[in-house]
Amino acid sequence: MTQKFVMYSPLYRLEQEFNREGLKLSRQTMANWMLNTSDTWLRPIYDVLHRNLCKEPVLHGDETTLQVLKESGKAAASKSYMWLYRTSGCAESPIVLYEYQPSRKAVHAEEFLKGFSGWLHADGYQGYHKLPENIRVVGCWAH
Repeated sequence: MTQKFVMYSPLYRLEQEFNREGLKLSRQTMANWMLNTSDTWLRPIYDVLHRNLCKEPVLHGDETTLQVLKESGKAAASKSYMWLYRTSGCAESPIVLYEYQPSRKAVHAEEFLKGFSGWLHADGYQGYHKLPENIRVVGCWAH
């Protein structure tokens, strides 16, 4: 995982490197190991950070397009979205979390922010204005 995410080596290159060393290790196997490791070891940490993030009085939210080449039920050129949520600059412990979603529907922000009550800095996307009343959406100066 360090080679892939820190050293930016794609799995096909790691597969080739292992093959040169005489170790037959497919990129599919390595991908499955990463998914399993993420679910087993990183998901609990993400969940704790998510709970702590939602306890903050001020958050920032945004979403950006993302292309996923092989996503079930979608063409390769379809847009998917990476949603970002972070604590404000005043937070004692800064937290930044990303959440992948296949669409830009407002329900994704509503589901992620369950338990949050406070101010949400966001751009002009109307989906944020469909959030429950306990979430006050305020515009950011950049938008």
